[in-house]
Amino acid sequence: MLCPRILQEAPLAAPWALMIKAGLAGLAGLIAASAQAAGGHHAVDDASIMDPGQCQLELWQERNVHDSGTLTHAGPGCRLGALEWGLNLDRVRAPGEAALTLVGPQAKWAMPLNPSWSVGASVGANWTGREGRYTSSQLLVPVTWQATPALAVHGNLGLDQQPGVGSSSRRGLAAEWTPSPHWSFVAERFDDHGARHWRGGVRYLVDERLSLDLSRAAHLGPQTRPWWAFGVNWTFSRDGR
Repeated sequence: MLCPRILQEAPLAAPWALMIKAGLAGLAGLIAASAQAAGGHHAVDDASIMDPGQCQLELWQERNVHDSGTLTHAGPGCRLGALEWGLNLDRVRAPGEAALTLVGPQAKWAMPLNPSWSVGASVGANWTGREGRYTSSQLLVPVTWQATPALAVHGNLGLDQQPGVGSSSRRGLAAEWTPSPHWSFVAERFDDHGARHWRGGVRYLVDERLSLDLSRAAHLGPQTRPWWAFGVNWTFSRDGR
């Protein structure tokens, strides 16, 4: 699902500045439901969407290593027609600050170009949960190259827009290795709002519907400000099966 990054409006600057200092690299980038490990809380999206009639629920939390600041995310979504529609619900808690709630819809489209390459597009917007104030919107173009049956490479280019701030670019590159039906590993390098980050993660597929994620991420530079993320992803059909 597509999630907000850095909210730079004056009333929200203080808690979000603390989040960035704490190492929460925004609200985890564009997230998509797929059989691949890209998605969930990962920042680099893949160029795929759910099958027709499928729905999903993504739950995850990021926690800063140094001061226990957290970001908690719930993301329900369904495939309707040619698009994957979703809703992002995010709760940010910084030490010494009031919690901040954000709500935002997203839509995603993707298609294969050939057996190895696929491309997509995703758009979304975000509002504060209490005041209902518009805070940001995002556009992203993901591309996926299935290099081998076990190795996929995902590339992202996009823009974030905040009122009164203007636009800023986001980009990322991820390698995803799936050595077995139950395990996959992701290494990603991503930039947003001029900040550089890396992440390494693992996903365990309990069965075809349920998977678990664990990752560690950090800023690139002298102040790494690392954080951990744990997530649960559940896929189901709209008829409840």
